[in-house]
Amino acid sequence: YQAYVPDRSLLSKASSDFSPRVFTHAEVQQLLRAVDQLPPTSRAPLRHLVMPEVFRLLYGCGLRLNEALRLRVADVDLDQGVLTLRDTKFGKDRLVPPDIAVVQRLRSFSAQFGTRAADAYFFPTLHGGPWARGTVYALFRELLHQCGIPHAGRGKGPRVHDLRHTMAVHTLLRWYRQGDDLDAKLPILSIYLGHQ
Repeated sequence: YQAYVPDRSLLSKASSDFSPRVFTHAEVQQLLRAVDQLPPTSRAPLRHLVMPEVFRLLYGCGLRLNEALRLRVADVDLDQGVLTLRDTKFGKDRLVPPDIAVVQRLRSFSAQFGTRAADAYFFPTLHGGPWARGTVYALFRELLHQCGIPHAGRGKGPRVHDLRHTMAVHTLLRWYRQGDDLDAKLPILSIYLGHQ
């Protein structure tokens, strides 16, 4: 039978009582210090190289975890200092210019791997594939514990994605304190984060 099925985006979303955790500046610094001190393990001998840079992109650029993990060598222009994020949420591509300090860290990171194929993952596992989201989530929980930041249990956060929320809130607060026009700046932040 012929039937009309409305677009799911037109339907109301299920309500959720979850609210993101916005980390303090001190908590972000604690997390970054903890991730910088990660030792390599036999199962993840590259994590001490990869994870400090991934976490800096999650907070410093507000990337979604999949966006960071799916970056290819060709997507990271270390000369121009621009990341090309391909086929992100809503099927869009976008360009993200990280802070110069992050670009310099990415240059040092990349130099440790030498010349690589353009389609290689920028943040590789030992076998060259992408990192699993679950691995990063488990590491994040471990880092929270090390830093004494409480976790309320599965589905209650904080989540890795909250680093993205934290970046957005910290950016807005910085602009507010500088006396910037938030109505004019909000669309810039929205585009930077890849929102519609």
